[in-house]
Amino acid sequence: MLFCIISYFCLFAEYAYTLKVDEKSDVYSFGVVVLELITGRRPVGEFGEGVDIVQWTKHVTYGRREEVDRIIDGRLTKVPHDQAMHLFFIAMLCIQESSIERPTMREVVQMLSEYPRESPEYQTSSSVV
Repeated sequence: MLFCIISYFCLFAEYAYTLKVDEKSDVYSFGVVVLELITGRRPVGEFGEGVDIVQWTKHVTYGRREEVDRIIDGRLTKVPHDQAMHLFFIAMLCIQESSIERPTMREVVQMLSEYPRESPEYQTSSSVV
């Protein structure tokens, strides 16, 4: 049920911003969900009248690397900082106002899979030479 609420919010937010829905709407929705995971916040209701997680994130961080720590959920202590930053910037690409500027889901998957997993804690016995 919660996923349906999130999905409807994401779709509504996309429609409210652009007055259209297209294949890049799913990309926008994915970006919103990633922001929810990174920040530990709900998409609406915690930021003031008429402000959602997308607007809040853009306002607090200005899209700048130095400001991302201000929004990362403190419960993510076991997630390496550089991985949280990587996800943040993917989310920022996904929530571009113009759907033309957003990556495709194929590109998002590519960006996610390209992240270097050189950290020893993420290596499995099969990946160690």
